[in-house]
Amino acid sequence: MKYASIKKMDISNGEGIRVSLFVSGCNFHCPGCFNEEAQSFDYGKNYIQATEDLILKEVSKPHIKGLSLLGGDPLWQDIDGLKQLRQLVQKVHDLGKTVWIWSGFTYENLLDGNGLSEEANERILLVCDCDVFVDGLFEYDKKDLSLAWRGSRNQRVIDMNKTKDKVVLYCE
Repeated sequence: MKYASIKKMDISNGEGIRVSLFVSGCNFHCPGCFNEEAQSFDYGKNYIQATEDLILKEVSKPHIKGLSLLGGDPLWQDIDGLKQLRQLVQKVHDLGKTVWIWSGFTYENLLDGNGLSEEANERILLVCDCDVFVDGLFEYDKKDLSLAWRGSRNQRVIDMNKTKDKVVLYCE
């Protein structure tokens, strides 16, 4: 897995001050994407143990509320990348911090693909491991700069801890 960047103090991608990991790679190619260069799976640096160590060091600071996973798209990673992200999420939770994840996939898309492949299963497990899931493609014609934590009106901020058989929004 490759990553485009790490922001050590991000206040725009989730609640509170967060560390944000922007992974490389996305097959959605949304027109107007805010991070177009990260759509390439070859862009950026290799995610290695030192990368995880840096993220965990930063997340463990008392003023940091948690980790945000963006891209590219974290859910377009291969099976090894998805497993690396799940491992990172668990370690962040072990620190008592929250994890937010953004993807062009919707929650329902992921459930429909569940059981079809190991990759599909890892995607839904990763999302379910997170505290908040911002789902849906960025749609330029629905762009709304007044929205918190998302770029277009079709995207949802889902509270994964409250979501079981139905979607429960974190906020409107």
